[in-house]
Amino acid sequence: MTNYRSKVKYKYVGIDPGKSGGIACIDEEGEIRAYKCPDSSEDMALLFEVIIGNTPSDNVKLVMERVWARPTNAVRAAFSYGTNYGQWLGIAASHEVKMNTAIPAEWIRWIGCPKALKSVIRKRWLKDKAKECYPELKKITLKTSDAILIVKYAKEEYFNEL
Repeated sequence: MTNYRSKVKYKYVGIDPGKSGGIACIDEEGEIRAYKCPDSSEDMALLFEVIIGNTPSDNVKLVMERVWARPTNAVRAAFSYGTNYGQWLGIAASHEVKMNTAIPAEWIRWIGCPKALKSVIRKRWLKDKAKECYPELKKITLKTSDAILIVKYAKEEYFNEL
């Protein structure tokens, strides 16, 4: 009997690397899964292993949001964000998965989000858009919605594979 994961040729992975972010995956069959970012680097690594399964590293097509600290960010918040970002980089590298990045403006514009929305309104708009795109997902939260839309962007635009 063949394991389902060994049949999958490609997996698309999208990561919103913030501490309150998430990770999402779409396989070539179109099945999507999304998870909030675990609290520890060990749990992040385990989740990444579960997501990619037996998929060869060359067949994992990953896009992570690339953002940076702003001068208005508190030092602690900027450090915390950078730590999570770096952990995802290390986890992908340890699995020999090529890390591709996209700035928020790229994928948010591609998704069709209206310009100049206040942060809270934009986050809710993106959550609603993720629900519209993937109604089969039972639980879409503010923590997973960006990752869900990033993986959609990765598959359909970044890697241009509809």
